[in-house]
Amino acid sequence: MAQMKVWTWTNPAAAVARNEDVGFTVGQITVTDVTNGAQYYWDSSMTSGYYVTVDTGAVTTSNGFTPLSQSTKVGATISGFTNANPGVITVDDTATFGFATGDTIKVSELADDGSASTGLNGTFTIASVTAPSTITLVENTTAYSVYVSGGVATRVSDTNGDPVAIENLAIRGITIGTGAVGANNAVMTAVAFGEESVT
Repeated sequence: MAQMKVWTWTNPAAAVARNEDVGFTVGQITVTDVTNGAQYYWDSSMTSGYYVTVDTGAVTTSNGFTPLSQSTKVGATISGFTNANPGVITVDDTATFGFATGDTIKVSELADDGSASTGLNGTFTIASVTAPSTITLVENTTAYSVYVSGGVATRVSDTNGDPVAIENLAIRGITIGTGAVGANNAVMTAVAFGEESVT
């Protein structure tokens, strides 16, 4: 018997692709547009990105379903770090990792230009978080080295100073592309089966 997950959602006014974390490697998925009656299917014998529109049998070769299996995700990926007072970090996702005002975070694996005696890898305190991607720090970073690339921001302690356990929040699931995600404002249901059997 394979793992199985059923879930629903309502698309926004402009339907967009979705990364769905189902907790296992998806081997088969069917998505139904409950509002409009369309249904889309994919299984692991098909190429990633493909999908079949069930009612017409049409095979589409892009913007369909793509398995998603991240190996490790313990912090937000950094794409920018501004030398300012206060310093500002741009990350891919603030919500997933629970960043909050008063948290202590650790910046690591970041490349800076080494132009100052203080580098950007280190520990900082969050002054504010603006979803989905901006962390403003308490620290003045104007005299720090200049950001070049990369980096990960992880929570070290919460607003009370209590340590935050490192947790792997990597996604194991599927990306549902714009062709298979359904119509604008539509109520959607998905049924996914896992690649591995459960005994």
